[in-house]
Amino acid sequence: MTGGALHPPDPPLTDGTVTLRRFTDADIEQITASCQDPEIQRFIPVPQPYQRADAEAYVRRTERQWAEGTKAAFAIVDANDPGMLLGAINVAINGAVGNSGYWVAPQARGRGVAGRALRLLTDWAFSSVGLGVILLEIRPENAASIAVATHCGYHRAGEIDINVETGKRNGLIFSRLASDHASSGEAPV
Repeated sequence: MTGGALHPPDPPLTDGTVTLRRFTDADIEQITASCQDPEIQRFIPVPQPYQRADAEAYVRRTERQWAEGTKAAFAIVDANDPGMLLGAINVAINGAVGNSGYWVAPQARGRGVAGRALRLLTDWAFSSVGLGVILLEIRPENAASIAVATHCGYHRAGEIDINVETGKRNGLIFSRLASDHASSGEAPV
C-alpha cells in the first residue's frame, strides 16, 4: 500500500500495558530528551546533537508519511498514561513489504515495551494494512533488539552490507511473514 493515506487504528492499538498512537506536538519534549540517550544514538540514525527542532521535524514528517501512505509511525505510550512516551515504533511501507524500526526510552527499558509494541504493530500491519512480510534491520551488536525480534516471531533472514564510506555499518535482517503464527499471545520481552 503506497500512494494513499494510511489510517491510524481507531481506537489506538493497545494490549492494556502499552498503547500505540500517532505522535503529537505534546511528545516533542520527550522525544528530544529520549534522543539524547547514547544507546538510541548508537543504534538509531538520529541527528547528533539531537535538538528540539529535530523532534519537531520528526513529528511533522510522521504526519506527512501517514497522509502519503508511506509510513505508519507510532508513539509507544503507557496505556494508563497516554502522555508518557515510552518509545517509538514504525513501519515503512512499499507494496506488500514493510520495514520496521523501534526504540525505547531509557526509563522504560527492561519492561517488555519493545516486544509488546512490535507484536501490536506486526499484527496490525498484517491484518489491517495487508502487508505480506515485515523486515527489521538490526545491528549485530544490538543484542536487546535481536532478542525482541526473535521473541516476537521474527527469523534471521540474512545480512545486509551497507556502504562503509557513508558511516553506516553492516546489519542483520530479520523477517516475519503474514503466514507465520500470530504473535499476540506471547509473553513480553
